[in-house]
Amino acid sequence: MNQAAPIDKGYKLAAHNKPFGQIERDIARRYLFASKKQGGVSTIAWISFACISLAIVALIFIMSVMNGFRATVLELTLGTSGHMFVHVPSANPSKDAVEQLERRLASIDGVDQAFQFTENLTGVQANNRISLGHVIGITPLNLGRYEAVSGQITSGSLEEFGQGRGANNQVAVGYYLAQQLGLQVGDIIVVFSGRTRSTVAGSAPITKGYTVGAIFKTGLYTVDQTTIFMGYEQGVLFFEGGKNPGNIQIKLKDPDQINSYYTPIREAAEQPIFIEDWRDRDRNTASALRTEQIAMRAIFIVVVIISTFPILAAMTMLVKNKARDIAILRTIGATRHNVMRIFFMTGASIGVAGTIFGLIMGIILASNVGVIQAMIEFVTGRPLFPPDVYLIDGGIPAKIIWSEVVSVALSGFLISAIATFFPALNASRIDPVEALRYE
Repeated sequence: MNQAAPIDKGYKLAAHNKPFGQIERDIARRYLFASKKQGGVSTIAWISFACISLAIVALIFIMSVMNGFRATVLELTLGTSGHMFVHVPSANPSKDAVEQLERRLASIDGVDQAFQFTENLTGVQANNRISLGHVIGITPLNLGRYEAVSGQITSGSLEEFGQGRGANNQVAVGYYLAQQLGLQVGDIIVVFSGRTRSTVAGSAPITKGYTVGAIFKTGLYTVDQTTIFMGYEQGVLFFEGGKNPGNIQIKLKDPDQINSYYTPIREAAEQPIFIEDWRDRDRNTASALRTEQIAMRAIFIVVVIISTFPILAAMTMLVKNKARDIAILRTIGATRHNVMRIFFMTGASIGVAGTIFGLIMGIILASNVGVIQAMIEFVTGRPLFPPDVYLIDGGIPAKIIWSEVVSVALSGFLISAIATFFPALNASRIDPVEALRYE
């Protein structure tokens, strides 16, 4: 009877033990922190913790940088042009017809602005230097609404934009284009028109000088390197010979819903028109941002999966080392489910702790990316993200999207749980008779 009492007590203990209760947690904790001499895997557990923590940190940090890069590029790209563009196919539409179309488009629910503009790629010259210019004709009022331009004037002002006669007519020039041509406020920039005139020597392109009234720096290198804004009327006169180009630019209140505006725009136009959006004009950027977003997430999910391999190895070794303990637990009344839960908690706790620590460190690093960049640049003595290569100024952008942080956390927990489940299942299947046969 005395020998049966501990076994009876063990059976009662197991019977009253709740799933994931105190007894199971205590045993899991002892296994997790047991030394190597005691058959534990604490060293490998710490390595596993470090691996999954680093994977989560890298995932959150890189995703935040990519989100920041995407948001910055879109903000700057859409901050200097519209979201959608409408063109009247007529060779010379009447002024009244285009103005009526402009008003109808502006009245569409969800449209913030609709206005006429001109747009031409042409050569520009100053100080015996020639470059390519993207010349946009726009009214002073509409240019003032582009905060990416009007709010980023490095020298001069837009107060007299589009005003002045002859060469005194003022234009706004991008920072890097002005730098390339050696321009300052008050200098003359010569613009080439696509139209020609007859001379004694034959046809020659029409050119005209304009005064640089303002220099802007949006932070998007491609814009600052090529863009010139001139008054709308001057653009129509110089490039179109006074004919209305029939171009209307549209800014939406919610650019993410851009696909839903094609039908309302066609219905409001009441005439044949061509429609395109910013993605059509900049397919490379739109495609690259989307592809990069998908690819980076897939790559880092694989990294997280790989980081759980040490957990799998640690749990496999622990189950092997604790075969005798498992057999003893089974003989005193522990069920297969008790054993499986014990080892599941042992391994899952590594993944949970590593994921939580990685989340905290990843958020801290992503929130202080500017400090990290400054430190690296100080040590290396060179810019980490040159604007002429990465197309943006102002350092590494970072944007933490909390829904993605939650998804990363859930992914870390889930993958760690899966990696732990199979060794725990094997532990529950150990036959106590076989395990104790040679003890």
